[in-house]
Amino acid sequence: MRSIWVHGSYMKALQPDVLQTALEIQDHILGPTINFNPRKTVNQSMAFSNSSWFFHSPLQYWSCSKEAIAADEDVIATVNKNLHQSTTVNVTLRHSIVFSGKRFEDHRLVAADALVITLVHMLDSPVGKYWERKAAQMGAEGSEKWRMIPSDGQSLTSTPYEFLFQPTATWEYLALAVAYTMGAWWFIATLWGLRALKSRLGLLVAATTQLAFTFTSTFTICAIVKTDLSMIPREYYPLIVVFCGTENMLQLVRAVIVTPSSHHPTLRSAEAFGKKGHIFLANTGQRLFILWIVSKFGGEGLSTFCRFATLALVFDFFYLLTFFAPVLSIDVRRPQLNDTLAASRELRYSSPERESTKPWVDFIFHGGKMPSTRIVGTLVLIIAVLICQWHFDQGILQTNQHLSGSTSTASSSILEVDVHQARTPTAWLRLQDHETVHELIIIVLNGSDRTPNRLGVRSFLPAFYDFIENQSLHFLLFVFITGVAINQFIKYLLADETPDDENHKGHGDEPLLSVKTFGSGHALDVVLMTASRDGIIVSVGLDRWIRIWDAQHGGRSYVVEDPGSNIDPFPVLALAIDSDSNWLAILSKKMVTLWNIPERRWGPTMSVDVKGRTPEAFFFSNNELELIDPVIIVRHNGLMTELHMEDQISKELQICRTPLVCVEPHLEKVVTNGCVPPPKIITASKRGCVHVAVQEDSGWVSYDLRLPWVSDDKDVNSILPLPALSSFLAIRDHSVDLVDIFTHNVTHSFVTENIKPGTLQCVHSTRRRPQCGSVGLGSFAFMYTCIETGNLMMQSYLPSREGDTICFRDPDKPGSKTCCLWRETVERKYSIENPGDWQALQSGYVVGVRKLQDKGKQAASNQLLGSIGGSGLRRRGVSDRRSHSDHSGSKNDGWEVWSLGSRGDETSVPLNSVHDQLLLVGKLGPVTKVGTNSIAVALGNVVKLITVGHERYDRPVNESDETFVGMAPAANRRKRPVLTRKRTD
Repeated sequence: MRSIWVHGSYMKALQPDVLQTALEIQDHILGPTINFNPRKTVNQSMAFSNSSWFFHSPLQYWSCSKEAIAADEDVIATVNKNLHQSTTVNVTLRHSIVFSGKRFEDHRLVAADALVITLVHMLDSPVGKYWERKAAQMGAEGSEKWRMIPSDGQSLTSTPYEFLFQPTATWEYLALAVAYTMGAWWFIATLWGLRALKSRLGLLVAATTQLAFTFTSTFTICAIVKTDLSMIPREYYPLIVVFCGTENMLQLVRAVIVTPSSHHPTLRSAEAFGKKGHIFLANTGQRLFILWIVSKFGGEGLSTFCRFATLALVFDFFYLLTFFAPVLSIDVRRPQLNDTLAASRELRYSSPERESTKPWVDFIFHGGKMPSTRIVGTLVLIIAVLICQWHFDQGILQTNQHLSGSTSTASSSILEVDVHQARTPTAWLRLQDHETVHELIIIVLNGSDRTPNRLGVRSFLPAFYDFIENQSLHFLLFVFITGVAINQFIKYLLADETPDDENHKGHGDEPLLSVKTFGSGHALDVVLMTASRDGIIVSVGLDRWIRIWDAQHGGRSYVVEDPGSNIDPFPVLALAIDSDSNWLAILSKKMVTLWNIPERRWGPTMSVDVKGRTPEAFFFSNNELELIDPVIIVRHNGLMTELHMEDQISKELQICRTPLVCVEPHLEKVVTNGCVPPPKIITASKRGCVHVAVQEDSGWVSYDLRLPWVSDDKDVNSILPLPALSSFLAIRDHSVDLVDIFTHNVTHSFVTENIKPGTLQCVHSTRRRPQCGSVGLGSFAFMYTCIETGNLMMQSYLPSREGDTICFRDPDKPGSKTCCLWRETVERKYSIENPGDWQALQSGYVVGVRKLQDKGKQAASNQLLGSIGGSGLRRRGVSDRRSHSDHSGSKNDGWEVWSLGSRGDETSVPLNSVHDQLLLVGKLGPVTKVGTNSIAVALGNVVKLITVGHERYDRPVNESDETFVGMAPAANRRKRPVLTRKRTD
């Protein structure tokens, strides 16, 4: 391949005079080329084979015709129009072939620095000799229009520009496939072995996304700065990023997991970066230094690969900080009770011999506990560099230095002449076929101004400048709108975040338990209290005041009264708040009265005779067809009354003929077969019979449940509905039956201590759907007060194998591999002495208020029943978190608030502070749940709000049982403001 470069003034090679001069030179070297076709007889007479040579030139855009060039009024338009024109030998006249030093704007060529005329011929073709003779003749004759470089027209044929390029062999493809497979397996196996993550698959997707971002960003920057990546096989480029990036990710995950689990996830990520950040930075700096050294002493191809790897490592580190770390802080979770028990089981059943085996063998078969791999990324980097260098003949690792030593020096003397070329011949030839040998002649027109100016070849890709000039405003607007949209979407997602992430341990130095005293609202003791999940608390005092508190707004309150009305709701027998926290139902001796909470006015009233006795149950039902949900009253004698307040209609049903001891609503929201199950009421009577009242199309119907008879524990004395599981608990003296609400079959029976009636509460994980189609759980626990000891007892149940699901199916029916039947679960028991009055919160904490004991008694409390490992569950964090105040509010006759976490850690704080000026109270008032992480306690005439972590009253929790029994807003009324709830009457 032989070339002639024709230069005019700097970046003005498309001027008509330059084109005409180039055509004269071309015709002199090759003969007449107008409408040239090498297959014509006239050209074949020159003894050239019709397949032995051809040439391409920008002048072929005008068919090498002087008249066509002279008649062309818009040369630039012609050049861009004929961009895809082909010659007679089917060679496309690309701009990169026929021009050098190109400048593009809006995807159009607007200027060029040189016209490139190229002859391509076979090595033994006589046309090469013909070219040499004509070039020497031109050099000897000279011209007033131009000067030739070299001046004699003889190119240095002994200084070829060439490289050795070894194509990728089959064994290399196999080696790369094995390397990528091992890298993916290494990352996935390690990640899957870590239990302190919410979603391993989600973190794997995040890691894959980061790698994709890294590749995309690196290739984009390389394209912008015109880095030629074609000299390295594309299969090698992901190698360094995959291993170095995944190594950094795994190191970060491990660093976060080893931080104290009692800290907030955000603080854990910050602590991990504080301990390991300098290591990540040093590793990245070390690899960048190695790449810099290699790029200085390696060949051109290897230097290009090093530039790509440098950019990739920088982007990988950037995305590790800005993308993967935030995702990890969300994905990491505090170890829950089931994690603690699983770890205890492993400690109990594992042997020292097993732990002393080879770590790599354990990793291959079990995953997660992989030996240190901090040098994997660096080793892969060095190996990749060596493999890439093997493909070239340039660099310090090659022995044939004649191509990169003196030869290259001689070559550069002719190829890089001092005429201020916008692109040197060396750089231009690198854009062409790599397996070439060239002989070059440069011609510069006399009188040309070769001083570089702003019209030269720009440093970056033309598309970059087009984007800045034409799309920058749209891009900034798009970034702004996208940022706002993502911000709102994240707020929407965080509104649904479970309390595990933000409510358990507080932030910074904030205590886990916080006690807030509402302002003086009553003159006498509070005797009745109820609350909703929206933070609305209603209290009734002996002073005949009904006060409504708003916990969301700092405890603002008002008294239920309307001077313009003659309604007198006293004496108050029962209270109920509807699911929207919109209506308060007040039951007195002879009527039910509704009070509109946001509008502060009375609503409909209905007469009802309860004989002056407090009913067994008083609550709002659920009816989507009515604006005000019906009010349900269930009396002690088993008579149920349904009051439709808007229509003033009353309906009755005799649920049971014997006196009732327990009544619980079961308002299920789980969609079954495309429909929502009707409301149900479950009752237990003194004789131990259980009835279920169901609202059918024809009205309420009562069904008698025939539960299995137990010889030594016959009577069911209380009921606990579990609507989220389509089940309920039938509680006897020392056993509990889990009963399916639809089939009325007993799923499982639990053996317990002697249960105090009405004290059993339950917490469980989110409902799952196993492959067998039944109800599934990850964990299940219930707690109750033991009659003999007065202790709080907790019994928890976990699958025997980690990752399995507790399955509610019939044991006789086939199940999936991950199903764990109730009889196969692992049971653990815990005990807390002197619990006082307590409530089990949805977040997994048990919170109570009790009388302060002597320190000697307190030290002996909170013992674990049943062994875990051998020493039981340790009370971690008790010594540094448990606070005992010596001020006046902490006397032995005072009160303290305590909490028990799912890991067995107990925390306590005084109920009263030194600033509270309260009378000594010998008995605690009503205690009720508020929201998801709080309880309200009446102490004398004062209402106190006790919160675990941070409360979010607007959080919808559709998987909580309390959602379905009147405590929470309905699932389809999410985050509705207080004053815009259900339309009022």
